This record gives sequence, C-alpha cells and structure tokens, in this order.
Amino acid sequence: MNADPKQPLTIAPEERVTLDQLRHRTEEIANLAKVEGKEIVHQVYEENFSKAVLVAVGVVVVAASLAYFLGSRAGRRVPEPPPPYGY
Repeated sequence: MNADPKQPLTIAPEERVTLDQLRHRTEEIANLAKVEGKEIVHQVYEENFSKAVLVAVGVVVVAASLAYFLGSRAGRRVPEPPPPYGY
C-alpha cells in the first residue's frame, strides 16, 4: 500500500461518511457513555452502602459487648480481705 503522496486520496461514494452520520454516531456514543456511567455510579453506591452497613453493625456489636463486660464487672463486688490476726 504505497500510495503516491502527490496523488489525491479518493474514496468511493458508498464509503464516504456524511456529517449527519457522524453526528448520529457521536450522539449514540454519548448516550451509551451516560448509561454506563450511571450504572457504574449505582454499583459503587450499592457496594459502599453495604460496607457502611457492615461497619455500623460491627461497631454496635463491639459497643454492646463492651457495655456488657463493664456492667458485669461493676455488678461484682470484690470482697474485702479479712482483718489480720491480732486485732
């Protein structure tokens, strides 16, 4: 395919792209990009929401466990040691 640079490039009429065809194709690509972008944002939002819910549940479980542990220790009274012999 060694074309002579001095010769003008000719394209067959059925292969030519009109401005309307080009404009229509760019609109299709733009619409496709918008739809895919919305899908990706929705997917990321769902994943982050799920992670946030899991973290919140974990924090609540840890807080409840800590409260139970501290409450059970506070309810236990440590007996006083008996007085030494001699008193």
